[in-house]
Order: sequence, then C-alpha cells, then structure tokens
Amino acid sequence: MYYIEGLDQGQVGRRLGLSRSGVSRVLATARERGVVQVRIVGDEHVSRNRELESALIRGFGLREALVAETASESAGLRAVGQLASQVFTRRSATASRIGLSWGFTVGQLVEAVPQVTLRSATRFTPLVGGMPLLDTGPSGNSYIQTLAEKCGVVAERFDAPAVVESSATYHAMMSESTVRGALERARACDLAFVGIGSFGVYTSKQAVDGMRLSEQEWEAVLRQGPVGDLAGRLFDIEGRPLGAPASERVIGATIEEIREMPVAVGLAAGKEKAPGVLGGLRTQAFDIVVLDESLAAAVLALADARR
Repeated sequence: MYYIEGLDQGQVGRRLGLSRSGVSRVLATARERGVVQVRIVGDEHVSRNRELESALIRGFGLREALVAETASESAGLRAVGQLASQVFTRRSATASRIGLSWGFTVGQLVEAVPQVTLRSATRFTPLVGGMPLLDTGPSGNSYIQTLAEKCGVVAERFDAPAVVESSATYHAMMSESTVRGALERARACDLAFVGIGSFGVYTSKQAVDGMRLSEQEWEAVLRQGPVGDLAGRLFDIEGRPLGAPASERVIGATIEEIREMPVAVGLAAGKEKAPGVLGGLRTQAFDIVVLDESLAAAVLALADARR
C-alpha cells in the first residue's frame, strides 16, 4: 500500500488499524529483512566529474565531493539536487536530527529525495528562522515540512524571523526561551544540508535586504568584504565570518556551530556563485560538498588565481 498504491503512513495505518509509528516500524523491518528493496537511481541520470571532485577534496580537505556533469548551466541546479539526494539517502538512516537551511538548491534536494522510511525518532529541524516572504518558496520551514512528510517523521519549526532589522531586536529575540530552544535543536543536528549563498545573488540578497541596514551600517558591512553566506551568516573570501552589524541581524545557527556538526553538506549551483562558494569552503564548515561542474571549475580557478 505504501510503496505500490502511494498511500502515506497515516492512510496505511487507518486501513490496518495501526498507529503511524507502528506503520513506520513495519516498513523499516521490511527493508531490513529484504522484503522491500530500495534501488537508488539518481546517479544513473547524473554523470559525475571525478577529476574535479578529487581536486576539491585535495584543495579543501573535504571528506567527499560530488560534481555533476551537465549539458548546460541551466541543468546544474536540478543535477545538484539529484546528487545531494543520494547523500541524503546514504546518510539519513543513521542520523537522529537532520537540519536544513534555505535556498533554491536545498529546494531541489527536497524535491529529489524519494519517499524513504526513517526511524520514528528522527527529527528534521530548520537551521535558521523563517522568512515570511519565502515561506511558500525557498524557506527552511516549508522544506522541513515537505521532507518530513516524505520520510514519515516529525518536522520541527523555527518560529522566529531569520533576519531582523536592528541589533536591539536581535538581542531581544535571543533572550526568548522559544528562540533559545530552536537554536539548541539546530545545534544538535548530526546531519545538515546547507545552501551556499553568494553575496548579492538570489536568497542571499533577500536576506541582506531584510536587515534594513542604514547607510552607515551598509558601509560597515562592505568594509568587511562579504562574498557569501551560510544560512544567512555572511563571510569573506577567506572564510572569516563577518562581525556586526550583519552578525546581529540573523537568528539561526552560526558558521562555527555548523562546523561543529558531525556531517555538514554544502550545496550550490551556477558559476556566478564562485566567490561565495570559495569563501564558504574556506570556512571549513563542510565535510561534503555538492556542486555542478561549471561552478566547481570556477571555484578551483578562482582559488588558484588568489594563491
């Protein structure tokens, strides 16, 4: 019923008189005993550039790199999502808490992940607060809900704004028990998927716009040389996190906290993101990175040019 008819776990439970968690346990047992076999097909459709993967691993001390070969740059976003879904499938079975940031690349991961059965105790949690303008698009809260439904587990919310308009609001929010609890859950992730943003591009631009920086504050940010962001946290080309005022505008996990997570996976597509991804890799926050080949080649070329 679950695999063939496409029913969700709640529907199966109602038919059989079982709880949702009971259905999840039955499905997990069926997979363990080989009654149900799941074949991962994503790699059959996405070729990988092993040479660029090896260069990234050597150059940035990564545990693993996946680089999608694509016929066109426009296909890169979807291909990265497909490869990232393979990382998710391999790693999620042993994870207890899985975190997601925001962005279109993370959205492609969520779309590409097939229906899988995870342990009922597994939790999905956002790494950063929500953005009302993005809650129907590339937002962490909406992604978490979709992915949790696919996997039949609990989705946690981060019910705070991702970006605030003043340092006073930031400090007030950080004193709230609900925000502290959400941050504790984010820090507890043992597997995280984080979109690498490039300063001034796509959702990174939307996050900075949401900070409502004054002219003086904007100049202070620019003096620090921002090139990209991880979950809204800005950094420079050397991977150094920016300080105030930008650091006092984002409600979410810090770059240092992402670095401490057992497995953090960075995702990005499009060669225009090369400065942001180079800086992101230099934060040393990632164990695994998934890129398209035009971006991977541009990152390596930029790194060579800056030596």
